[in-house]
Amino acid sequence: MTQLADRVMVLGNGNFNYFIVGREEAVLIECGTSAGADIFARQWQAEKNRPRIKYILVMHSHFDHVCGLPRLKDLFPQAQTAASPAARKILARDKLKPVLIQADAYVTDAYVRNGLLPDAPGGLDIDRVQAELAVAEGDSLIVDEGLQLDIIEAPGHSPCSLAAYFPSAKAMFISDAAGYQIPDGLRSPVFFQDYDLYRETIRRLQQYPTEIVGVGHGEIPVGHDQVSQFYNRSMEAAAEAFDLIKDRLDRGQSEQSIVTELYDRYIKGAMSYYPPDLMMGSVSMLVKNVKNRM
Repeated sequence: MTQLADRVMVLGNGNFNYFIVGREEAVLIECGTSAGADIFARQWQAEKNRPRIKYILVMHSHFDHVCGLPRLKDLFPQAQTAASPAARKILARDKLKPVLIQADAYVTDAYVRNGLLPDAPGGLDIDRVQAELAVAEGDSLIVDEGLQLDIIEAPGHSPCSLAAYFPSAKAMFISDAAGYQIPDGLRSPVFFQDYDLYRETIRRLQQYPTEIVGVGHGEIPVGHDQVSQFYNRSMEAAAEAFDLIKDRLDRGQSEQSIVTELYDRYIKGAMSYYPPDLMMGSVSMLVKNVKNRM
């Protein structure tokens, strides 16, 4: 467990980050996949000083942020699982369940095949991928004495996305709200819901005094300079992607060829362990959102 600040720790393998906020009692932020949660569980069980997990916070409903829930609920049966009202509704949809099962199994197989996990955990208990508690903008999770985690709506990446701010450590947990860093230094923009909402969310998050940005994937910005650079680069990356897509559309390039170009450009690193058809569909949302604004 890596200490980022007083009462803020991170576990995981870097492909996916799990944050622990608290000392005696704590919130676990992010849920990951079955494979990621299995890695987390092995790390957690090796720790000597473990707080009691009071809440598990779902940041949004995408498969790689919810399919670890059954494993985490086994680890922390006393914990309440919280999510946005929109995420709770999405996770209750029966038609979504086969998609989650297939995508989660794909990632597990990729982790085992690439040596990131020694063996596969059991199959996904899809009916336990749900949240009991709804939290929204203006709500707070009161975890321990002097510990308050403020909930912020963070649309743009998805309509159900949340951010969470821990004032005493100036830590902002944003999941995928501002994109993710890929190995060659590019920032992948992820305005899958809406370009304008995505950029407005980043602008809102920038207004909070922040020394730690708890991203779902990759390197965690720590310190004023890294935080500032992270947000600025996220805004630039979104604008660059928008301009690239608009240019290709203006030239009459087919949407499918643009999607292929974006896939090759952005789906690298941790994202290469995800189902290609699902990631193609996600990238196609970038093209759709730019086209809708033209």
